[in-house]
Formats: sequence, structure tokens, C-alpha cells
Amino acid sequence: MLSLSPVKWTRILVPIAAGLLLIAAACGDDDDGNGDVGDGDTPTPEVTADETPAEGIQTQPDSPQEVGDEVTEAAGGVLQTAVGDNFYTLNNLKAPLNETTTIEIVNDGNAIHNMRIAGPDGEFNTDDDSVSDPELITAGSTATVEFTPTLAGTYTFRCDFHTDVQGGVIVVE
Repeated sequence: MLSLSPVKWTRILVPIAAGLLLIAAACGDDDDGNGDVGDGDTPTPEVTADETPAEGIQTQPDSPQEVGDEVTEAAGGVLQTAVGDNFYTLNNLKAPLNETTTIEIVNDGNAIHNMRIAGPDGEFNTDDDSVSDPELITAGSTATVEFTPTLAGTYTFRCDFHTDVQGGVIVVE
């Protein structure tokens, strides 16, 4: 009789289950069964995460930090904020469309921080993000982010080291 340990069964069953899930996802059913996308008369273009609709940016993630009521607008192309452990002092920012805004960040805390702005695709850690320079802002240091939005909307930013508690928004008009 063949006897396998639980570890060996896991090594066998996990890849099989993952493969079955991939096959099931690939075999999804469209609504009308005719293979067309949309109502059957006019094909509806699909939007993927890589594409940005002409009218604006993709839906952005929620800010992990509660966004303050006070809106801070760019003055002379510059926005300023500070970080503490683990929050942005000003996290409701406003920047002009099609103009470069420099965001200055001062680390008033003890921990390492940074700022990453999700790009128009609405996702963090992709090629369209704007990230502080330097990426690691040590205690007492300052960094900047050059942000040139070409699409109107509300962008989300966060600290890569405190992703679940430290962030905010930039409204672009």
C-alpha cells in the first residue's frame, strides 16, 4: 500500500489545485454565450490595468491614513509636508494639471520613510509611480518628489515602509 506523508500530499495537491483554478478562470462564461463582449450588437472595448481611459485616471487605492480636512495647494510649483512616525502631517494636497510640482518631504520622525504616488494606473509599485528622491528618508533628512500629472483626478500616495497606516491624496485639476 502506498503511504505518503502530509508534506508529500501537499506538494502534490497544491500544484494540481492551482492548475485547476487557472483553467477555471480561463474558461469563464460571457453573459450571452455568443463570444462577443457587451450587448451583442456593439463590442465594448476592454480596459486593462495597463490602459488609462481618456477621461481620467484609474480608480486609486484608498489612503491608509485618514485624509485631513485642510487642503494644501502648491505655491510656486512646490508643496511641502512632513512625516512623523507613521503619518504625513499634511496629506490632502492639490496640484495643477500638466505642470511639474515638487513635493518636499521632511522626516521629523525616527523611522525611515518615503513617498510613493500611485500613477494613473491606480496601482502602487508600477512604472508610472512617482517616488521620493532619495527613496529612503532617514530621520532629520529631506527628500523631494517631482510630480507631473497629465490626467486630472485624485492620486493616492503612501509610505512604502508603513503601507497600512501612512498616506494621503493629491487632487489634480
